[in-house]
Amino acid sequence: MSRIRPHALPIRIAGLLAAGLAVTSCSSGGQEAEREYTVPASLCGTALPASTLEPLLPAGKKISPVKTGSPGFTRCRLVVDGRVAVTSIIERRESGTTLRNVAYGTYGMGSGSVTKGTRYVVSDAQAVGHVACGSPQKEDHETFAMLRAEDVDAGKAAMEKAITDLAGAVAATKGCTGQGA
Repeated sequence: MSRIRPHALPIRIAGLLAAGLAVTSCSSGGQEAEREYTVPASLCGTALPASTLEPLLPAGKKISPVKTGSPGFTRCRLVVDGRVAVTSIIERRESGTTLRNVAYGTYGMGSGSVTKGTRYVVSDAQAVGHVACGSPQKEDHETFAMLRAEDVDAGKAAMEKAITDLAGAVAATKGCTGQGA
């Protein structure tokens, strides 16, 4: 059995670590994961440009929309490779409900990480917006849209664009304009 000299030990450890890092970097292939699916042009039927959704979605192979809800509450989840990637909620609330109450109460957005506006509250991965419906006081309710990127920090600019586009799309629906509903 050979004996290791104390002064040679750090050199041996450094050599082993370097060899381990070289093997690790070679095995990763240096490629980032790619998006193999087509980005949808809607959130469960609510039209949105694919360019709006793209920054919120992770790489993956397959995307599927899953819509659930009841009157006054609709949830859409975009599921990528079996994991929820984006969640949107369209909800009617009692008249007088504030954007702040919806954002901080329902969606749990921390007050230190948001940009506040008169119609939107936005963070890097979440956004809440007040929807300007054609008949906003229908049944003494107001409509809010909530959006969350589950796997990606899309950034405030991308989230603001997404919630602005979503709120606009919801405002144009039959349920919001009162036409045909």
